[in-house]
Amino acid sequence: MKINVILTANKKLWCADTEDLEKISAMKVGDIYECDIKLNQNYRLHRKIFGFFKFCAQHYYGDKEVTPAQIDYVRRKLTVIAGYYTQVFSRDGTSFELMPDSISYEKLSPEDRGTYYKKITQVALDRVFDRTTDQSILNEVIGWF
Repeated sequence: MKINVILTANKKLWCADTEDLEKISAMKVGDIYECDIKLNQNYRLHRKIFGFFKFCAQHYYGDKEVTPAQIDYVRRKLTVIAGYYTQVFSRDGTSFELMPDSISYEKLSPEDRGTYYKKITQVALDRVFDRTTDQSILNEVIGWF
């Protein structure tokens, strides 16, 4: 489980938002949990890109309630179509699969990140919102970043 926390002045960790609070509520009080702490370089941008993928998944599946697996599927497909992938061959070399590259903050320079957002927006317009005639939805996609 991944959660985002904020370190307070009195050295306590607090959930960054209500989604993380829901996740941590399932944990038992008094149990010991191992965690790996990593500084999130740009939490707002991270939330924004995954909000975009959720928005795309909701439109793609025609449902306001999408599962994390559905969001991840759309994220992976859009990332590959945008050209951010690694080609991995099968053991016998007769077939291959396109694996989406990581879009983590540390792996993309600011210039590459800007290019990625432009490409992912265009791919979403071409592949997810291609049948949309509602101009307000199209404007929302274009103005997301």
